[in-house]
Amino acid sequence: NMNDMFPNEQLRYTETLTGKRQEPLSFIISAPNDKQFIKLFTNSGWFLADRMNIPSMIKLTESAMLKQSYPRAPMTPSFWNKKVHHFGFEKPTASNNVSERHHARFWKTNYKTINGNNIYVGTASLDTNLKWGITHKINPNIDGEQEYLYNDIKNANDLTSFKKQKFVKPILGHNFSEDPFFTNGKIYIITF
Repeated sequence: NMNDMFPNEQLRYTETLTGKRQEPLSFIISAPNDKQFIKLFTNSGWFLADRMNIPSMIKLTESAMLKQSYPRAPMTPSFWNKKVHHFGFEKPTASNNVSERHHARFWKTNYKTINGNNIYVGTASLDTNLKWGITHKINPNIDGEQEYLYNDIKNANDLTSFKKQKFVKPILGHNFSEDPFFTNGKIYIITF
């Protein structure tokens, strides 16, 4: 039940480190376990991002300066329910360099479906450029990126069910690095 999972309006949105509201969640996915959940993305041509640490940050900086590919580059943290994302997935664009990538961030919730599947929530965005050397500038049309990820998942996996429904009011907003975004406020609910 949506109201059980999101007892307050804030839980329908991601947040900055200081708790300021960011973009709304755009996916609820249920999968038997973390391994199967990750497979949903890797089957679709997406890479699980490296954890952010000193070696991965050095590699990211070098890749950005040399305009090289780094398909598992660490991602800027995003927060939901006061937790940093558990899974970051990315897919290179045609330019195949580190400053332009498709991104998805997901959190594992404490909720399970009736049949015992884990429930994960997440967002998707398209990074169009690097800003300040480490964080990305996003394409404001996050719904376009939601469709892109959904089509990748749907085309590469045998899904049990999927539907799209209204989740929050349409919104114009800004993320943590003040990039604008807009969305119709709909969410995909996918069962793998």
